[in-house]
Amino acid sequence: MRELAGRLRRLGAGPVDEIAAVVLTATAAGILGASGLLFSDLPVSLSVLAFMALVGARRRHPLFVGVVGGALLAFPSVIGDATAVNNSHVALPGLLAAFLIAYSLGANCQWGPSLIGLACLTLGLNMTSNTGFNPVAEMVTVGPWLAGLLVSSRRRLAAELEARAFELEQEREIFALASVRYERARIARELHDIVAHCISLMVVQAGAGERLVQTSVTDAANAFSSIVEAAREAGAEIDRLVDFLGSSVPLGPNTGLRIVDALVRRARASGVAVSCNFVGDCEDLAEDSADAACRLVQEAVTNAMKHAPGAPVSITIQGNVNTVSVDVINGPAQFGPSALAGSGGGHGLAGMRERAARCGGTFRTGPMPAGGWQVTADLPRRPALTTVPPEASGARAWARAGEV
Repeated sequence: MRELAGRLRRLGAGPVDEIAAVVLTATAAGILGASGLLFSDLPVSLSVLAFMALVGARRRHPLFVGVVGGALLAFPSVIGDATAVNNSHVALPGLLAAFLIAYSLGANCQWGPSLIGLACLTLGLNMTSNTGFNPVAEMVTVGPWLAGLLVSSRRRLAAELEARAFELEQEREIFALASVRYERARIARELHDIVAHCISLMVVQAGAGERLVQTSVTDAANAFSSIVEAAREAGAEIDRLVDFLGSSVPLGPNTGLRIVDALVRRARASGVAVSCNFVGDCEDLAEDSADAACRLVQEAVTNAMKHAPGAPVSITIQGNVNTVSVDVINGPAQFGPSALAGSGGGHGLAGMRERAARCGGTFRTGPMPAGGWQVTADLPRRPALTTVPPEASGARAWARAGEV
């Protein structure tokens, strides 16, 4: 539809105007020839025919056509010979030509300059009248000019709406791209938290099993059983994530902070000295906050196993009136560098900070004065008022800054 309208506009600006000019000029020439005025009053006849021919350029050069057209209409009266112009048969195509030119002044010219062309055209028509002032001239020129102004304003409005629609379409595409980028980052975070924790447990248990295989077959078997359990848990978590990505509904009710107990049990089974203490009311927590708390504990314990092997880990979860505080502290390393120290992409702390921010909480981390590391987060009990990710909400700013 838009292409069709464009073609019609282009067609109207070219052949249609030229055809109209040829028809009007030929009609006027035929009328003047039939009445015997074509060659007997040649200067006036030429001015009449030139005025008709100006219709062909009325859209491309409206102001020029209006000013020159008014001068051509006034020329017979200036030389004192308006017989050919006042011929009733010639007046009809002349009024039609004036109508078309006045409309183009309003539709295809700025309203300020168009007033000059309108004044010249109206004055020229009045000078062709034997009676002086003729209201028909104003009716033929002012009315079409006002209609042209209205059409011009509608065109500008349509152009602005089209430009705005194009801008909105671009912003929609950029927003979709930002949403895809955000979802990819979120999935990567989930995979990192799931796999990194389970692999850390497996590596610790494999090292313990390797040491115990020569001294205690039973303990070594338990260590290897823990590896199998950790691998099974990782597979289950990944399957759950895949099911969640392929489903439009939640997989089940929120389990709250109960999953922390399972994390602690698995860490203890791997030989990590982990203590967990719940203080106050830690139930009735928003789903995003509960998920963030569990992942924060999981990542903090994983980091302790990587960078502080053998260090005790203390987990404290305290329920307040409006928030739940998660505090994970590990002591200094008790053994040499762990085989896990160089693993991972170094995005654990950034991921924890993003998780806390996404649910409206705060996150702090840093070394302890006596050695070790502390991770603290304050998470709201109720969902945050806005859950739009910073990556998605900043899509429009990215578009203006050219970052996408």
